[in-house]
Amino acid sequence: MNMRSRRVLAASLALIALLAVSCGRKTDPLIPESPRPETVRDVTSATRDAVTFLSWRVPSKNMEGKDLNASDIFGFRVFRAELKRDRKKSRFHQVGEIVLANPSPAAVKNGMVFWSDGPLRYSLVYAYRIVAVSLKGGVSLPSEEVRAVPLLSLAVPKNVTALAGENNVALAWESVSTRADGSTYGGFIGYNLYRTNTPGVYGAVPLNMEPIRTPSYVDLAVEIDKEYAYVVRAVDSPALPWKESLDSAETSATPRKLTPPLQPSGLTVVPGVGRVFLTWNENRERDLAGYNVYRSTKSRREYARLTAKPIMRTTFSDEAVQAGRTYYYIVTAVDLSGNESKPSREQKAYPEMLR
Repeated sequence: MNMRSRRVLAASLALIALLAVSCGRKTDPLIPESPRPETVRDVTSATRDAVTFLSWRVPSKNMEGKDLNASDIFGFRVFRAELKRDRKKSRFHQVGEIVLANPSPAAVKNGMVFWSDGPLRYSLVYAYRIVAVSLKGGVSLPSEEVRAVPLLSLAVPKNVTALAGENNVALAWESVSTRADGSTYGGFIGYNLYRTNTPGVYGAVPLNMEPIRTPSYVDLAVEIDKEYAYVVRAVDSPALPWKESLDSAETSATPRKLTPPLQPSGLTVVPGVGRVFLTWNENRERDLAGYNVYRSTKSRREYARLTAKPIMRTTFSDEAVQAGRTYYYIVTAVDLSGNESKPSREQKAYPEMLR
């Protein structure tokens, strides 16, 4: 056997030995992550009149308990069953589908989905289950069952108005005296007021600590330049448990600062050749947007504004003047809400002529 044949034989034996060892070696199998979301949790149901309102949390894990991004969820399917009085097992059928990319008429806020179903039939008992669907087609197990019992409630409050003040919103609406079907109601009638910064999505707790007994309310817990939306519900009891009506039409208001800044003081004008130089004392308001400068050729009337927008400095040079004419000046302060102060004391100037 020549040298080359010996090398080929040695390499072949080494390869056979390696294959023999590797064939007996076992490794952990690779298991793909499940595309199925975990079971939908935190499902709640609240029924008002003939409509039930469901909410639930968007799953954050898959069936294996591994993290799942909200962007991996395609949407949800809502199933409903009408419970039988004979206690026989009821069949669920799909009544709704929510696609997270375009959830309307449902709403999504802070990882919660809000969806309503109705009108339902009074006095029947309904059950609901929710399943989540991933973008990969995986479907979760059904959520735990929640139930809803539609009951005739009071009529919906009408003509709700909201008037914004500086640090409040004053709300008013028409009194309710009937049930939703128009029949007269002689018992207790109160109102619950709900507020949100996300129109159409309201929490479970009203603004008022107990039902409001008059068709009006002043909301003092507001901030300037922030929009608030409101709905009103009529309630049939002064204490829980009560039945609430459906929501009134939504109304909104944005409180604005109405108090203007103080009028500027210390206005001084210094006439020069071809110009008039103005200076005044600085205002101390924290929300000051600046100052407007006005000029007229007639005392105390017919002022024209010289500043295109409020200026932050406390000086101004008017160089569009004619020598030999008398000019009258005032200055006002403006805040960030657009409120303008009373004018400063008027000062007059007589530009000098070239000598």
